[in-house]
Amino acid sequence: MFKMLSPDQVIVNSGRQRQDLGDLESLANSIKQVGLINPIVINRDNVLIAGERRLSAVKSLGWTLIPTQFLEDLTPAEAEQIELDENIRRKDLTWQEQTLAVDRFHELTRATLKQTSAVLGESIQNLIKRLQVARALKDGDLTIMEAPAFSTALGIVQRAASRQSQAEGEEIEAALERTSTRKSLFSDVQHNINPDLIAKAAETVSPIRNLDFNEWANEPYDGPKFNFLHCDFPYGVNADKHDKGAAKDFGGYEDSLEVADQLMDTLSSIMDTHISPSAHMLFWFSPTLYEVNRLALRNYGWTVNPVPLIWHRSDNSGILPDPNRGPRQVYEMAFLCTRGDRKIVRTTSNLISSPNTKEYHMSEKPVPVLKRFMGMLVDNTTHMLDPTCGSGNSCIVAHQLKAKTVLGLELNPKFHAEALVNWKENSDE
Repeated sequence: MFKMLSPDQVIVNSGRQRQDLGDLESLANSIKQVGLINPIVINRDNVLIAGERRLSAVKSLGWTLIPTQFLEDLTPAEAEQIELDENIRRKDLTWQEQTLAVDRFHELTRATLKQTSAVLGESIQNLIKRLQVARALKDGDLTIMEAPAFSTALGIVQRAASRQSQAEGEEIEAALERTSTRKSLFSDVQHNINPDLIAKAAETVSPIRNLDFNEWANEPYDGPKFNFLHCDFPYGVNADKHDKGAAKDFGGYEDSLEVADQLMDTLSSIMDTHISPSAHMLFWFSPTLYEVNRLALRNYGWTVNPVPLIWHRSDNSGILPDPNRGPRQVYEMAFLCTRGDRKIVRTTSNLISSPNTKEYHMSEKPVPVLKRFMGMLVDNTTHMLDPTCGSGNSCIVAHQLKAKTVLGLELNPKFHAEALVNWKENSDE
């Protein structure tokens, strides 16, 4: 039951007065247009319990009477709404608690965004951002829940929305393209397919294929365009001759400049046919070829961040090109490359210290290193290609990061067999 009082009859205790009442003009305009949706709350002594901004707004409009409601007459839902309204102002709440309080307040009032924004003194744009982050919090997204600040969480949510929107658009575009250029793969035989044969084929399909990237790139391709590439080509610095022990134990591979150049040429050839216009690439390279690789990738249409990602081998292992004249090289670098305006998943530092591992391949990148850098780029919208996947660690990490599709190519039959063992043992961790 409402009680009409003169605004001057409502007592505002000095101890509860807010220092910043926010945008009263917008609130006053809203009240002028649609009325006072939520009466202010007072106790039996006319002391204000909740609604100081609303009281100030009606005073600015020159109202002579304001509807009030006694605290004791509120329903449990209304009492919760009042508590939320008060809690949203508290400085001791975490940003997560405050964001969820805003979301719950909006849910309880069943008001429009415009009405809720007016009551809370927030712009509609800021309210929408609060509700977006609240949705992720309620979904149990650990990345959001553990974010140190609301701005950090908002950035993650907005980038994920952008990536999802891009992925959906690309899938629609690809589907339309396939429809307009060719019949469906099974259009002529879909009624004659043996279900047992399909099931058996599905069991034998592996994301790691024993294929030569140079040959694979020349075959017709009608799958989803890749929006993340992990490229760990031979560097072209004859590293196979510097670490003969590893080559002997794990099997070597040619690391000549000619091999590296051929792989780069092949990479260039698939830009339009295999790679999405919006994509990321993690490209490992030797410091001696920094400028050569950077210029080549730029010519292929990539924006190359000049500040590389760095893996410091914390066990101080590495190539020793000339023991008589120079140091051991105990770090490796990768370019972060972007095509289009693809957003990252989350921010991370550009350096990680981790010991070298040689479990399946003489030049494998350790899983912790890949998780650090690929975690910035891979999520459930990712279609990932590794043209020379070696140990298969990149495929495993992409799978663990929930990539939508993963494809790794490995030329060497022995490395491929080892990579399959690695996948079977570690892909579901």
